[in-house]
Amino acid sequence: MWSFRSLLAICMAALLSVSPLYPAQTPNAGVILEAEKAQLGNSPVTAGATIFSGDVLSTDSEGHAQVRMGETRFQLAGDTEVAFFSTASGPAAELRRGSLIVANNNASERFRIYASDILVVPTSDRPILGQVTINSPCDVQVTSEHGKLEATVGNETKTIEDAHSYDVRPDHSVRDTRIPGISPDDSEFHRGHNHATCAAAAQHAVKGAAVDGSHFTIAVAALIGGITIIVIKKALESPDRP
Repeated sequence: MWSFRSLLAICMAALLSVSPLYPAQTPNAGVILEAEKAQLGNSPVTAGATIFSGDVLSTDSEGHAQVRMGETRFQLAGDTEVAFFSTASGPAAELRRGSLIVANNNASERFRIYASDILVVPTSDRPILGQVTINSPCDVQVTSEHGKLEATVGNETKTIEDAHSYDVRPDHSVRDTRIPGISPDDSEFHRGHNHATCAAAAQHAVKGAAVDGSHFTIAVAALIGGITIIVIKKALESPDRP
C-alpha cells in the first residue's frame, strides 16, 4: 500500500512546464507531481500535467496523486475526489470524497479546504501538515500532525492543535458533481450543490456524543504516517533555496 510518508519524501523540487489545455483566461493553478491510477476530469492523468482552476482530480481505490499549488502541497489518498481553485487569497480545494493531506511551510501563503459545509484553514504556524477525511456525508475528520488548523462550521470555529484530531459534524452534507468545479469565491458556488441536513444523522454520524451541542468531538489521533518535522521541512523547501 502506498504510504503518505513516501508521497512527501519524493516531492519534486521544481514545477514542470506543460502547455495549457484550457483557454488563456482560465488561471493556471498548479502542477501534478505524482499520479497513479488518477483521473483529471474524466481522463487518465500522469505526473507533469498542469492543474487549472476548476479542475477536478480523482483517484481509484488503489491510486494516489500529489498536487503543488504555489507553496502548498495536496496529496490525495485512494478513492478521493477534489476540485482545485486558484483564488486571490491562495489555493483552495473542495474535497468531495475521500482523504486529502495538506502541507505548507510558507506562512505568507494561506490555503482553504472545503468539506461539506466545513471550512479548514491554517493558522500562522508553520510547517503545517494536516489531513481532512470525509468518513461519511455527515462525519468529517480533521487532523493536525504539525501546526494548527482552524475548522469552521456555521458560527462555531475550533482550533485543531498540533497532534490532535476531531470528528466534525457539518450542519449540511454537500454533494457536488460539477466538472469543472465552481470556485468558492464565485456567486454560483452554492447553486447546483445537492444539500442534505445532518441534524437527523447527528447521533450516529460522529464517534461519541458532542458536548453542549458542539459540532466537534475529539477523536483518537490519526497521525499521518509518523512523518518527522525534518522530513516535512525538506520536502517543502523552495526549489530556489540553496
